[in-house]
Amino acid sequence: MKIITSILVMIQLGAINIIAQPFSTQAQWENYFKNKILDLDPIEGIWSISTTMKYYDWYNDLRDSEYHPQIGVSAIYKFGSEYKDYEIGHNADYYSYDAADNKYSVISFVNTASESVYLMEIYYSRSYSKARANAVLTGSGLLEFSYEKPTAEIKYIFREKGLEWDEDKYTVEHQWIKIFPSKIDYEKNQPASGSGFGISSNGIIVTNYHVIDGASTIKVRGVNSDFNKSYKAKVLISDRNNDLTLIQIDDYGFTSLGTIPFTIKTSLAGVGENIFVLGYPLRATMGDEIKLTNGIISSKTGFQGDITSYQISAPVQPGNSGGPLFDSQGNLIGIINAKHVGAENASYAVKSNYLINLLELLPNPPQFQTVNSLSGKPLTTQVEIVKKFVYIIEVE
Repeated sequence: MKIITSILVMIQLGAINIIAQPFSTQAQWENYFKNKILDLDPIEGIWSISTTMKYYDWYNDLRDSEYHPQIGVSAIYKFGSEYKDYEIGHNADYYSYDAADNKYSVISFVNTASESVYLMEIYYSRSYSKARANAVLTGSGLLEFSYEKPTAEIKYIFREKGLEWDEDKYTVEHQWIKIFPSKIDYEKNQPASGSGFGISSNGIIVTNYHVIDGASTIKVRGVNSDFNKSYKAKVLISDRNNDLTLIQIDDYGFTSLGTIPFTIKTSLAGVGENIFVLGYPLRATMGDEIKLTNGIISSKTGFQGDITSYQISAPVQPGNSGGPLFDSQGNLIGIINAKHVGAENASYAVKSNYLINLLELLPNPPQFQTVNSLSGKPLTTQVEIVKKFVYIIEVE
């Protein structure tokens, strides 16, 4: 068993790579990631590595297993179209090993069509062999992947140690926890933002007054589902009492929002009606993909009996402010603006007739959409159509 344990440790460490980079300390890597935090891909950052080594005999029976928590720290950074791994430090208290072995392997990750799923590859230069696996990254900052050690690499290690290989198999299970940037780091550097939605093809967008209150600049992202482009916007008119604002894209690169696919319903929705909400909550941790929540109208009045608002059961979070509230037929019936922090699933939306009042105060009110392209369609189709008209509103 001592020989098996020795080989397990030796094989495990061979997969942790060292490649030439300008940063060698964790402090240097933290500074590097901090300076580009808004442009980081989810997999980029500093990770604490834990592994489980498993040894199987010729009959695929498990002979031995070793769990090694927090054995090292690595940085994953973007390099061209790939993500490379750079080992920052290794906990030598667990093992005695030849550190030079580490230079013979390189770990890389590549994006796939599935969000948060990567193709992982380890290349072992001394045996000219590779191991591949699917690596899955969760929203909580856990990166997991496992692979079987290549036969050529195992033979090389046994030969170097003067041991005879009896065709046993070794698997490595990796559990990496992101330690930098943390959730707090992202939140500190994330511009304040809310949600908004198009109401006219010429760039008029609805949001909450509290989203843009005090802002020196306003930018709109997600027009036509393009989140790499942002457009400057200006305030047209506000209704502070009802927490509503109309902004308009004011950018030379803007052409049109397209034909608005929904209608505005001004009659009261009934208690118990099915509704859904779209928006961009908690972007620092949830990302820029639009989020859907649904529920029912819980009350025709809002906080403390406010007649200007609905209470709804659909959960909302910071960042949902200014997003649209639709009924089951895709009619706009409200604008999300608050949640009750002391109650479960108690959220609030300003009723759409107050939006109509604000729109009519414009010097040239837009023509309201009379054809609802969402009506009669299943929820998935409604979301697919209307999400192109719901935007991120960033302010500074």
